[in-house]
Amino acid sequence: MKKQVLIVEDEQDLAELLAYHLQKEGYQTVIAHSGEEAIDAVPNDSFDAVLLDIMLPELNGWEVCRILRESAKGKSLPIIVVTALSDEEARIKGLSLGADDYVSKPYSMKELLLKIRKHIERHQTINQMKARELEQETVVRYMIHELGNSLTTIGGYSSLALQKDDTNKFMRRINAAAAHAESLLQDASLLSRLEKGNDRLPTEPVAIGLLVNDAIDFLRDMAKSSNIEIIAEHITTSHVQGNGTAIRQILINLVSNAIKYNRKGGTVRISCDDKNDEVDITIRDEGSGISNAELAHIFDKFYRAAGSERIKGAGLGLYIVKLLTYAMGGAVSVISQPGKGSVFTVSFIKVKTAALPADRVVA
Repeated sequence: MKKQVLIVEDEQDLAELLAYHLQKEGYQTVIAHSGEEAIDAVPNDSFDAVLLDIMLPELNGWEVCRILRESAKGKSLPIIVVTALSDEEARIKGLSLGADDYVSKPYSMKELLLKIRKHIERHQTINQMKARELEQETVVRYMIHELGNSLTTIGGYSSLALQKDDTNKFMRRINAAAAHAESLLQDASLLSRLEKGNDRLPTEPVAIGLLVNDAIDFLRDMAKSSNIEIIAEHITTSHVQGNGTAIRQILINLVSNAIKYNRKGGTVRISCDDKNDEVDITIRDEGSGISNAELAHIFDKFYRAAGSERIKGAGLGLYIVKLLTYAMGGAVSVISQPGKGSVFTVSFIKVKTAALPADRVVA
């Protein structure tokens, strides 16, 4: 994709000359003949650099530079000041207002083109580094959040096991939580690859009903401590094409959200709709619901809806749900009405009984 440069120059001939040379180098160009035009153009287009003349009518280049640096899109945009002013004071003023470089008229076109290329490449490198840091941060936050849940479960059940005579039930749950935590650690790098679109989850036929029950068992104490009742209805015995660790994580995220955002003394209802080609898992809560404006962003990375400040979270739970579900060829959706709760539905590809290995078929 061609890089685009905004030329801010009130002299028509000079602006067209700059555009000609930039286009010869493979750049796209947009010309703004005033400071006001430049300020209007930046938020509405995608530029990779700005060539900014200082001696502009009405709103001069100094003010344009300052205003762009205070805007969202202009905050990190490379700005090269081009001016007839050559004294040191003017140069320092331009740099202090946030300009990245300074070229005095008359200038060498070759030098100017070199500066533009250098600053665009530098800006691109910085953006790539920020993207990598964000990917790493996503993985770290995800692991801390989910491993923390596993440790809480292990700690709770181990305390109960110490207090009770019948420890087998609690030890089974401790073992399941530990196994889930181990699976998360093994799959940590997979999350980064999925975000880049470079990988798909390894899948096999899995008994979806067992995973639903696993998620409920995993979160039963959390629900009890919040005075929330979990009701499971129509749990299927069918198999879906999926990844056991990923599906378990999806269900844990959705059910734990239904508990956390529920009303006091509310109910979480989990049901399976076994169709010809897919199995839909529906999780209903009785919480405050989600507004229409927020529904469009609810699966975005780091997004947290209004009113969620009182609840711990990194804004990654539903993002992870969508990422993992899509990586298995599934789908996820939500219906919500403020004051009446939310309904999340996650769908997986159903495996026909005839396609199952003999040891997976349930009589």
